[in-house]
Amino acid sequence: MKKIVTTAITLAFMSMPKLAAACPACFAASDQRTVAAYYASTMLLSLMPFAAIGVVVVGAILMRNRPPTSER
Repeated sequence: MKKIVTTAITLAFMSMPKLAAACPACFAASDQRTVAAYYASTMLLSLMPFAAIGVVVVGAILMRNRPPTSER
């Protein structure tokens, strides 16, 4: 058990970014285009669940209002 905990802690420390180089919130080292890309990607990821729910709702409404098919 001690070996598993030690391995998990070691992997956690190894996966941490060095000096927060990959931090998207560090706007001081970014130009205007990079900041706009951060905002656009955040907006896209925030609105994606609403779009998916909307597609499901519209699909359900269209399937419900579909005329019945005659099977003879």
